[in-house]
Amino acid sequence: MNRKCPSCRLLGYLGIWALLVLAPPLAAYKARSWTLRSPDSYPARLASEGVTIAAEALFRDDMAASVFDKNDIVTRGIMPLAIVIFNDNDFPITVIGGTIELICEEDHLRSLDPAQVVRRLFEKGGKGTWIPQPLPRMPGSDRPNREAMEDFVGKLLGEKTVPPHQKAGGFLYLHLPEPRDTAKYLARSRVYIPEVYRQDSGQKLIFFEFDLKPAIEAAATK
Repeated sequence: MNRKCPSCRLLGYLGIWALLVLAPPLAAYKARSWTLRSPDSYPARLASEGVTIAAEALFRDDMAASVFDKNDIVTRGIMPLAIVIFNDNDFPITVIGGTIELICEEDHLRSLDPAQVVRRLFEKGGKGTWIPQPLPRMPGSDRPNREAMEDFVGKLLGEKTVPPHQKAGGFLYLHLPEPRDTAKYLARSRVYIPEVYRQDSGQKLIFFEFDLKPAIEAAATK
């Protein structure tokens, strides 16, 4: 029978311990700031009834990584879509983010839930093939990165109220059906925002609908 001596086993344990101690720690997720710009800096926008709403698609990994601390978000099948609202009225307005759609021909895409997004982004593998949600529970997959979850939830557009003469915004998290031709797909797409209300009276304003193409063309030159 081949038995290792106690000293050999000890050396083996010490070697494993050294690898664990000396190995670089996994980088923790760190929330990144996102600054709202002026209305004219967003090529894709529409103004109506004292309200301007703009959209900006972070359709490349480098663009998404400038706002979220993950360098392969788009590769993993998620595209953040920024919605920025400028209110020039003397009353507050509310935009219901959950009803906003990205429309391309027969496709009507709405935001995914942040928990679903974070699980997708931080699961092992996951690149190239989109797995329909909900994902089956796997070891470790039911405990998504807490810092990432807080960041994605905090940046979700949700139900956004904008005070008079102020601006606000947030993100939708979309899964595009044509990830290899993202720019071409988005250039054929438009943003549809049906639920915009006066916060003081509850009166519904006219819906917003505009093309994304100007934003995609502008991003291509950067």
